[in-house]
Amino acid sequence: MAEAATGTPRPSKRRRQEVIDVAARIFNEKGYEATSIQEIAEEVGILKGSLYYYIDTKEDLLFSVIKEAYDAALGVIEELEQREGSALELIEALLQGHARVFASTFVQSSVFFREFRALSEERQETIREAADVYSRFLISQIRRGQRSGEIKSQINPRLAGIGIIGMMNSMAFWYRPDGPASAAQIGREFSRLVIGGLQT
Repeated sequence: MAEAATGTPRPSKRRRQEVIDVAARIFNEKGYEATSIQEIAEEVGILKGSLYYYIDTKEDLLFSVIKEAYDAALGVIEELEQREGSALELIEALLQGHARVFASTFVQSSVFFREFRALSEERQETIREAADVYSRFLISQIRRGQRSGEIKSQINPRLAGIGIIGMMNSMAFWYRPDGPASAAQIGREFSRLVIGGLQT
C-alpha cells in the first residue's frame, strides 16, 4: 500500500469501496444496529483495527451507503435538467429513471429507507436537502405543464409531487430483483398511472 508523507498508509479507494459494499449488504440483511464493526471487518477479510483506515465510525459507513443511493438518484435529475422535452415527457423520464436507479442500487436504497433515522440529525439534514432537489424538480415540471395546458390546472403541484415521490419510494418495501416485475416494467406502469392522472 502506498505511504503518505507522514508514513501513514494511504487507504485504497478500491478497498474502501469494498468496505462500503460489504457494510451495505450486512446492514440490509441484519439491520444497522445489529451489525458490528467486527462483522464487517471479518467479511472484508481485514482486522477490526484496519477498518479504521477507511472510516471513523460505523455511522460513517451508513452515511456512505445511503449517499450512494441518493447520488445515483440525483444523477437522474442532473441528466433531465439538461434534456429538452415537455413537462409530461420529463416526468415520465423521471419515473422510469427512478425505477431503473432503484433497481441498480437496490441494497443501498433499501438500507436508506430502513435506517435513515439512525444517522445523526446533521447527516439526516444533508440527505433531506438532496431529497428537496428531487421534489423541487418534479413540482416545477407539474407547474410548467399546467402553464402549457398539458397538465390539469386543478391539481395541487406540491401534493401531487409528494404523492408521486411516495409511490416511487414505495419500491423499497416490495420490489425484489428476482420478483415478477422488472424495473423497466415498473417504470412503465408508474408512468402510465401518473401521466394518465396528470394530463388534460
